[in-house]
Amino acid sequence: MSKQGSYVLVSFVSFVILWAADSRAQGIIFPSAGATHRSMAGASTAAPFDAAGSVYWNPAAMAALVDGEIFVGVDFVYGDTYLDSSVESTGQFGSNRSDSGLAAAPAFGLVSRPENSSYTYGLGIYGLVGRTIDFPASEFNPVLKPFDPPRSFGLGPVSSRMSGLQIAPVMSKDVSQTLSVGVGAQVTSMLLGLDPALFAERNPGGLFPPATQGRSYWGAGFQLGVLYRPGTPWSFGASYKSPQWFERFDYNSKDEKGNPRELSLELQLPWIVSLGAAYHGFEDTVLAVDVRYFDYANTKLFGTTPADDGLGWKSIWAIAVGAKRPISSLIDVQAGFSWNGNPIPDAATLFNIQLPAINELAFSGGLTVALTERVDIVGSVVYALRHTNRGTILEIPGTAIELGQDLATFSLGFAFRL
Repeated sequence: MSKQGSYVLVSFVSFVILWAADSRAQGIIFPSAGATHRSMAGASTAAPFDAAGSVYWNPAAMAALVDGEIFVGVDFVYGDTYLDSSVESTGQFGSNRSDSGLAAAPAFGLVSRPENSSYTYGLGIYGLVGRTIDFPASEFNPVLKPFDPPRSFGLGPVSSRMSGLQIAPVMSKDVSQTLSVGVGAQVTSMLLGLDPALFAERNPGGLFPPATQGRSYWGAGFQLGVLYRPGTPWSFGASYKSPQWFERFDYNSKDEKGNPRELSLELQLPWIVSLGAAYHGFEDTVLAVDVRYFDYANTKLFGTTPADDGLGWKSIWAIAVGAKRPISSLIDVQAGFSWNGNPIPDAATLFNIQLPAINELAFSGGLTVALTERVDIVGSVVYALRHTNRGTILEIPGTAIELGQDLATFSLGFAFRL
């Protein structure tokens, strides 16, 4: 490695470490789409490698793809989540694990550039969010004990499901040989089920009603992006995803006697800003880094305080670092890590047991294997280390609640160059 290359590598690593020191999961939103960019921890704002990842964060990035491409894949997500709680005065303590199962999310990307055109067109279809929680009722865990005053004041079994599918048509234009800009729409279908519905008032008997009898609801937003390739080993990208504005979520609920009760919920997804850089100065190796900001604090449902029936989330920073290098004429290897902010304060742990988006540090890796001259198969694994939130039950002295989770994602996809 040359002296100049060594200097660039040291500077790159130093930049990453400084950001990681101040940054800490990306909440409920997946860090990328498709096996290639998942294996690089989602670092794709300035370093596109396939159709799915190139349209996910930055609509201008697809202009850098040499060929048109279709990417078809699936992401499998498995979360291991546990809930502990205790009441010191009664000696009650219990620990329970959520039966969350294995979730699957599609990842589809299409990029096409007409011959001799300065425009590139793309389409992304992918899972945007994914969380499933299923805690059983417990005889010992104070939070999960039945609501039976004065002997117990728990919630009983707790479950939730949040899943979303986003359709993102995008286009980019080469303003010059070094600068491309992009724009696109974001149309999202969201399914959210909560039992009990902690955002609602209690039924007359003291139980919270369920919010499970509801359809998928639709939201929309837009995204803007820019990609700058100055003719040096560096490239730079930036993008803005607007909030996702959803129609009101309505539920046909019931009280403890089965009488009808209507519930309503307002929800948004946050606006997101991404900044990225990529370095191509090493032979056959690309290094990429993305820094993102998620505005959860000012987003409906997530950003309001628990007293206002919200979740009390904080806005967060996230960083992703990835690398890609060939190890033979047919195989490329990718690796990365991300260090993300936990949006849930410890004091809001109880109100977030149905959406425990608390993971911070994740490592990823993957392989791209050329099956033919124009078809690749890609596989990746991402593991988010266990992180734990610790708080009290309704701020009552002598009580404790602990929520922990680790996540594993397995992705597989095929890239067909046009």
